[in-house]
Amino acid sequence: MQGKVSQLWALMNRSQMAKGQLVFLFFISLVEVATGLAVPLLTMKLINQISDAGFAVTSLLPVIAILIVQAMLSAIAFYLMRRLGEKVVANLRTEVWEHMLHLRLSYYDAHESGETMSRITQDTNVVKEFVTEQLVSFVSGLFAILGAVVVLLWIDWKMTLLLLIAVPLTIFVTYPLGEKMYAISVENQDELAGFGGRLERILSNIRLVKASQTEQQELAGGKKQIQQLYKYGLKEAKIVAILSPLMTLLMMVVLIAIFGYGGSQVATGAITSGELVAIMIYLVQIIMPFTQMATFFTNLQKTLGATERIVEALNVKREVQDGKPVSATPLPIHFQNVSFKYNEKYVLNDMTFTLEPNETTAFVSRSGGGKTTMFSLIERFYDVTSGAILYGNENIEQFNLTEWRGLFGYVSQNAPLLNGTIRDNVMYGTNGASEQEVLAALKAAYAYDFVMQLDKRLDTEVGEGGIKLSGGQKQRIAIARAILRNPRILLLDEATSNLDNESEREVQLALQALTKNRMTIIIAHRLSTITSADQILVFEEGRLSGQGTHEALQKTHPYYQQLWHNGRLTED
Repeated sequence: MQGKVSQLWALMNRSQMAKGQLVFLFFISLVEVATGLAVPLLTMKLINQISDAGFAVTSLLPVIAILIVQAMLSAIAFYLMRRLGEKVVANLRTEVWEHMLHLRLSYYDAHESGETMSRITQDTNVVKEFVTEQLVSFVSGLFAILGAVVVLLWIDWKMTLLLLIAVPLTIFVTYPLGEKMYAISVENQDELAGFGGRLERILSNIRLVKASQTEQQELAGGKKQIQQLYKYGLKEAKIVAILSPLMTLLMMVVLIAIFGYGGSQVATGAITSGELVAIMIYLVQIIMPFTQMATFFTNLQKTLGATERIVEALNVKREVQDGKPVSATPLPIHFQNVSFKYNEKYVLNDMTFTLEPNETTAFVSRSGGGKTTMFSLIERFYDVTSGAILYGNENIEQFNLTEWRGLFGYVSQNAPLLNGTIRDNVMYGTNGASEQEVLAALKAAYAYDFVMQLDKRLDTEVGEGGIKLSGGQKQRIAIARAILRNPRILLLDEATSNLDNESEREVQLALQALTKNRMTIIIAHRLSTITSADQILVFEEGRLSGQGTHEALQKTHPYYQQLWHNGRLTED
C-alpha cells in the first residue's frame, strides 16, 4: 500500500504540481478548520451567557461573524482545490500525450488505440477527481478531527476516550475492504480500456461491419464486455454498500453512547449545558470527516489503480530523439547484413544492398515479402535486429530523429487523410506553406482541377479518413502533400494503385517530375511503375535474391520471370 501511495505522489510531482499553491491551499484549509473549531466554543459561551443573563442579539454577532469567515474561506479553498486539480490533470495529460506521441511503433502494435486513449482521458480523470474532491478535504478533515479531539479532551477527557474507541474499529473495517476495492478497480479500468478499444476499432471500420453483416457478432462481443463492466460495478457497489453503512453505524453507536453519558454529566452538574452543546457540535465535526473516509479510501484505491496504469505507460521506452545533425549532402543508404524479426519471427534476413542518391529503386516481392518493413526500418520506426543501415558511412541510429525523418516524403497505398479540410491535409507536416505553394502542389499532383470544382475548394472538409473523396482523389491529395514537403528521399508504396487509367497517366507524369534529383524508393506491383527504375531489388522469403534493371531481371531471374508470367506484375 505504501509503495502504491508513493507511486501516486511521484506521479503528482511529475505533473509539475504547484507545491507553493498546495501549501497555501493547506494553510487556507487549516485556517478554515480553526474557525470551525472556534464555532462550538463561541456557541458554548453563548448558551452559558443565555442561561445566566438571558438572550441578547448582540451575543449572536461573534458566532455569525466567525461563520461568515468560515464560509468565505471554504469558498476560497474549494476554488483553489479545483484549480490545483485541473492544473495537475492538464499537465499530466500533456505529459502522457507527449509521451504517447514519441513511443515506438511496437507499442501501438501491441496495444489498441482505445486502450491508449483510456490512459490519457479516463485514468487521468480519476486522478483529477481524487485531487479536487478528496485529497485536500481529507487532510483538512484529519486536522478537524485532531483539533476537535484536543478541545474535547480539555472539556471532558472521559467522553473523548469513549469517542476514540471508534478509531481502531474503523481501521479494522476499512483496510481489507480497501485492498479488495483496489484489485477490482484495476480490473475494471483494464476492461474499460478494452471496451474503448473495441468501440474505436468498430466505429472506425463501420462500413466494413455493415458490408460484412457482422452487426450481431460485434453486438454480442460488446455485450459481453458491457456485462463484465456491469459485474465490476456491482462488486464496487457491494463494497461501498458494506463500507458506508458500517462506518455510519459505528459512528451512531458512539454518538448515542456519548449523548447518554453527556446527559448524565449535565444532570450531575459535572458539565454545563453549553459544554454539552459544544461537545455535540464537535462530534458532528468529527463524524462527518469519518463518514467521508469511506468514500476517500474507495476513491484512493481507484486512483492507485489508475496511477499504476499511467506509470506503466510512462515507463515504456520512447524513441531517442537526440543525435548528430544529418549531412546536407545527399548520400547513399547502405543495408549491411540487416535482419529483422517481428514477434520472434524473422521477416528480413541478411539484407545487403545500396540505394543511391538521385536514383529510383523498386522493391518487388510477393505480398508479405518484407517490402513495407524495409520502409519502416529506413524511417527508423523499428530498430534492426542485427546488421546496420548506414547513411553514407554513419549508422542512421546516430542521427537526430527529427532531422532524419524530415528527409522523407511518404505516399502509401491507402493514402490516409485526417479529418479536416483539403488545405489541412496538403499542409500536414509542412507548416508555414503559402496558399500559392499549396496550389502549385495540387497542380503538380493533378488534383487542382477537382479541388477547384468543390464548393469550398481548399476549405472543403474531407470527412473522417477522407470518406467524402474518391480513392483516386485521396491518392492525389496525398501525393500533393509529398510534393509540398519536397523531400530528399521519396517513399512510394504503390502510390498510383487507386487511380483510374487517365488519372494514373497524369500522376505518373507528376511523379516522374517529383522523382528527379532525389532518391526514390518504390514498392510496386504494376509494371508501369518499375520499368523506368534505375534498379529493381527482388526479395524471396525475406532475402534479397536479385537486383538489376527490368530488362536484365526479365532475362536472368527465374523468380522475377515467375512473378511476371503469373500476373503478379502486370502491364496496364
